[in-house]
Amino acid sequence: MERIKVGIAGIGAISQVAYLPSLQGIEDFNVTAVCDVDYQKAEAVARKYGISHLFDNYEDFLRNADIDTVVIATPNYLHFPMLMGALDYGRDVICELPLCLRENEIEEIRVSVSKNNRILFPAMNGRFRPDARVLHRTITSGEIGNVIYSKAGWLKSLKKKVQSWRSRKGESGGGAIMTLGTYVLDYMIWALQKKVSTVFASLHRDEEVEDSGIVLMKFEDGAFGTFEVSWTILFEKDFTYFNVYGNRGTAIMNPMKIEKLYQGEILDLTPREPIKHPFMDSYKSMLEHFRDIKRGRAQQLYTHEDANYILKIILASYRSFETGVEERIN
Repeated sequence: MERIKVGIAGIGAISQVAYLPSLQGIEDFNVTAVCDVDYQKAEAVARKYGISHLFDNYEDFLRNADIDTVVIATPNYLHFPMLMGALDYGRDVICELPLCLRENEIEEIRVSVSKNNRILFPAMNGRFRPDARVLHRTITSGEIGNVIYSKAGWLKSLKKKVQSWRSRKGESGGGAIMTLGTYVLDYMIWALQKKVSTVFASLHRDEEVEDSGIVLMKFEDGAFGTFEVSWTILFEKDFTYFNVYGNRGTAIMNPMKIEKLYQGEILDLTPREPIKHPFMDSYKSMLEHFRDIKRGRAQQLYTHEDANYILKIILASYRSFETGVEERIN
């Protein structure tokens, strides 16, 4: 069977750390082309991975590269025009979150996917994390009862302050809430299987975008939760967490700990096998699922509609900060 020919747009950290190693580790894929405005960087990466075709112009890449699938791993503001262009050129698309930055673009994406009859696969890799999947199964099975409260976060250690597109609102769409919060919120909402009713946000904005923020969420079933993010924390290392508290037990992701109350006794349900590389495992599993969709062996689990629901929560959080009141999620 012919291998899936992939072209990668954007040769930044996520492509080098996650996509290229994962794609090369799955024999069904063949990375045939890369595209980046920094041609020298693209050339160095292509040489390392044995990729023969290089481009520094995206339309030229779409028109002339021997590819059937495009991975979009560029700054946030480029995701929407790039995915729309790839769909119009008849390519399937794997795109990092967020897919777009404005609510009016959500409908344009829906129309384009329907019109072009191509796969738009949002890179919701957090849902493929093995530790997040354990919590998802624990919650949805009812092991810890009804969820009362949950909290999640990503606190990045301030190793060195480097200016990049992430700190420029026009290119990122927002700061830590958009860049880090989208990822955390996505696997949180998925694991909980809850709809958000309202959000209330408090942000710390020292420069053009916020470097820290916390969002309080009320869910439609009456439960509540928070997520917090920051990229200016003086920790020794980055820290992510996801804690879920039910009326019959608790599930914690990092470090993994699951306990439930049964007949007056506390039972330890924590998996015995340690989960060593959840981030890298998530990308490999996500790409294997994409392969199975392409091969007709699986239905797509998560679509642009799921991704854009997360975006709506993020955008409502920004509106809440500006207005100082709760914002309702449509």
